Amino acid sequence: MKLSDNILGGINCMGSFSLDPKTKLASVALRVKDFDKMVGFYRHVVRLDLINEENDMAIMGIGEKRRKLVGLIATPEGKEDSNTRTGLYHMAFVFPTREDFALFMKHLILLNYPIEGKSDHGYSESVYINDPEGNRLEFSWDKPKEEWPLLEGKINGVTKELDIQKFLCRVEGEFESIPEETKVGHVHLSVLDLEESYRFYVDKLGFFMKDDDFAHTHFLTVNDYHHQIALNEWTPASQKSFAKETDLGVDHITFDLPNFESLLELKEHLTESGTEFYFNKGKKIIGISDPNGIQLWFIVLKKH
Repeated sequence: MKLSDNILGGINCMGSFSLDPKTKLASVALRVKDFDKMVGFYRHVVRLDLINEENDMAIMGIGEKRRKLVGLIATPEGKEDSNTRTGLYHMAFVFPTREDFALFMKHLILLNYPIEGKSDHGYSESVYINDPEGNRLEFSWDKPKEEWPLLEGKINGVTKELDIQKFLCRVEGEFESIPEETKVGHVHLSVLDLEESYRFYVDKLGFFMKDDDFAHTHFLTVNDYHHQIALNEWTPASQKSFAKETDLGVDHITFDLPNFESLLELKEHLTESGTEFYFNKGKKIIGISDPNGIQLWFIVLKKH
């Protein structure tokens, strides 16, 4: 088991467990009401490949590598607008280059697809859109790490207006398919109780704080990335509810552990802390629910 006093500028957590820093955020699965419409959106607007479709679930991502980024789960009984409460605030797709990011913005404009926000965060540049069922999506590229704004070891993020026209004047070509190195960079969650959720992700799962400058928001990571998980309680708790299986929006979030030993370390820590979890040795997977009812899967995926 790994012990950490102060990891990469995170908060001081004497004697706390930490996940293997090579852990990656792999994919997000969403419960959707209009399955065909949502599959069409992620194919034609986001330009993900449809890797597999069966049992009312579509696996979408990088087809050539069969790498899943998004899962869509048909939930015809799902309640309208139930994804506006506890659960997914937004998920972020990160392109490998600024040119890819610019081509995608051009693609959105040619489609006349509504852009809900555009920001320079200091460490990345992003645009935001909503999918047809209101799930908020961020598309971005990360600036070189040496340009990230740091203050006392933590990310000192900002939110400035991004000038899209500067990108469009320079970009040539078309956004034909999502680049192979595109990844899910982070997932931002709306939670019932910020401090309870924060303590769960830190004490139970080994994340640590990377940025807490924004009001009622914590940005967490397991390595030197700016954040893999963000937690906020911007919506009043009275308007939220514990995530239920009939709610649309996030169903589960999958993290890729680098090896089986890392999975066993997490299993040992969860057992010692008295935390309930699911473990399948053969499939090399641990499943756990966070305090908001959001399912988290930690799995050792096959490396391509």
